[in-house]
Amino acid sequence: MTDTESGHVIGTEGFYVEVTESVQSNVTKAMFRVVESRAVIKQAKGVLMVTYGVDADRAFDIPRWRSQATQVKLKTVAAEFVNALMRQGLSSECTSAVDRLLVADTGLADN
Repeated sequence: MTDTESGHVIGTEGFYVEVTESVQSNVTKAMFRVVESRAVIKQAKGVLMVTYGVDADRAFDIPRWRSQATQVKLKTVAAEFVNALMRQGLSSECTSAVDRLLVADTGLADN
């Protein structure tokens, strides 16, 4: 409603619906999905960095290229890659190398 003389709003009519909680819930769910997607992409990048000895940017280029080539979302490519690697596992040589590095005195504890 407006004041007919001044043209200023002086009130409203109708009913109101509180949506803050449902909007917040939707935002929270969306943020969780984004964080989850980024986590699996970072996992894939880490594996590729170690495997190929490349930096993070180059490692990101690999699943991005695969995503574009297959027309599959990047997060899906990364998740499928990480899941396949988990199912297949690493060779015993790789596992032994990781074991040796974890118990070796690398000086990392001094940081």
